[in-house]
Amino acid sequence: MKGLNKFFLGLIGGAMALWLFPAAVPSGAEVPPPHTIPTNLPGVYAFTEPPPNLNPRTASDEELAAWGFPPRPDATTAPEAYAAWARAVTAPARTIVPVLKLTDNYAGPSRGVRSTEPGTVIANPVAVTSSNWSGYVIQDTDNPFTLEAIQGDFIVPVAQQAFGSCTGSYDYGVAWVGIDGATINGVGSSDVLQAGAEFDADCSASTTTTYYAAWYEWYPNPWTVITNFSVSPGDDMSVEVWSTSATAGKAYLINYTTNVKVTISFSAPAGTTLVGDCVEWIVERPGIDGSLATLTNYIATAFNRDNAWNYTASTKTFYYPGSAPSGTIYSWTMLDNSGKPISYPTLEGPGDIWFYDEGSAL
Repeated sequence: MKGLNKFFLGLIGGAMALWLFPAAVPSGAEVPPPHTIPTNLPGVYAFTEPPPNLNPRTASDEELAAWGFPPRPDATTAPEAYAAWARAVTAPARTIVPVLKLTDNYAGPSRGVRSTEPGTVIANPVAVTSSNWSGYVIQDTDNPFTLEAIQGDFIVPVAQQAFGSCTGSYDYGVAWVGIDGATINGVGSSDVLQAGAEFDADCSASTTTTYYAAWYEWYPNPWTVITNFSVSPGDDMSVEVWSTSATAGKAYLINYTTNVKVTISFSAPAGTTLVGDCVEWIVERPGIDGSLATLTNYIATAFNRDNAWNYTASTKTFYYPGSAPSGTIYSWTMLDNSGKPISYPTLEGPGDIWFYDEGSAL
């Protein structure tokens, strides 16, 4: 299995960056931002194409916010984060008006956390097993990660069923970055502000059918698919979500392969506010029809070390998946219904996360 995984490492990869920013708006229902139009879903807005003479590198923070660009990291104190941001906001991509579909699927909080024990990788993170998450989590209840942005760059993996399997039904997988949702030893949060990509596979009569999509979500709402944002295996994508208050979020998605982008403004579900007690980099088997799905056999995927961090603007410190100045780092392994590991992360540096599966299972 490892040899096959290594074969795919040349085809997949990614980068992500997370930083806090100081600007804030009052909490509560958000007034529709300027330069937006309503989408086909109530209360959800999309930003229009910015003027061609607007240079995100030199625009003011107010101009960036008004046109739906993600908040800009500091080029001096966080040069790698700035480079990733600059690539995302200056790419020659066409802004689309999204056609949205609210699904019945959930990429929600961690489930079935069964054990914790000392880890053995960089910074000795605590090992955690879960029935739906694999990845890295930094939990810091004393220094909440509020009013922040998280970005992920990745290559969409190939979706297939377990080797030798043809079940006649779909397997599901999602890769995402987000804020909130981890509960460990009774401490945690139940909301999740997140965005990512979906990669599913069905096999019937020896014929495989696949489905790929981009989505955003603020749990406990289900995820919303952007139906006219094309996603295919091998596409180079960047996804970013950020909060502008405890109840207002935005998602910026760009497909570098198809040169299409979109920025969406949306609110937290009724009665939900951002807690900001953890951040995460996750591959998940989601909730479908009220139960956990069978995990897609995605083989491997990665978030590359050059841009994997959380940057705190006030103290100019960095939170890597494998190194944090405060809080606790957790390494999550996903278990199947019988307790067998089926998806797990590894670190090859402070922020280089590789994900592998074990052929997927119930």
